[in-house]
Amino acid sequence: MADNDEIWTFARFAPGQDFGTVTVPLDGTRLDGWQAIYGPVAGDIAPDGLIVAGMMEAYIRAIQPRPKGNVHAAQKLAFAPDAVARKGDTVSYRVAVAAKEERKGRNWVTFAVRAELDGAELLSGEIVSIWAA
Repeated sequence: MADNDEIWTFARFAPGQDFGTVTVPLDGTRLDGWQAIYGPVAGDIAPDGLIVAGMMEAYIRAIQPRPKGNVHAAQKLAFAPDAVARKGDTVSYRVAVAAKEERKGRNWVTFAVRAELDGAELLSGEIVSIWAA
């Protein structure tokens, strides 16, 4: 994670750069928020969408402060077969820069995010942003 207050600009990113791990608890507060939007969650298995929401939260928390005007351009997700997170688990998300490039006058940054529970992969994904500064 960023260790100072300097805004993350395109020039500061480097492929392979690691932003560390962000933990997201699948606690009652988070589940209540989820259920307020999507309805009740049956059983004790956390919905896949909640794991994806955690991925976005981890990305946002890991790279701070950010310039205004960034655009979320795309995301890719791959869930690990048979991976299950349950209510009450804490998921660890590792965030890193996968690639960066300038295209048509815009700064594109691809971030790799991996979600794990007790060391086992739940999800791997990419978030592609058009970086404003």
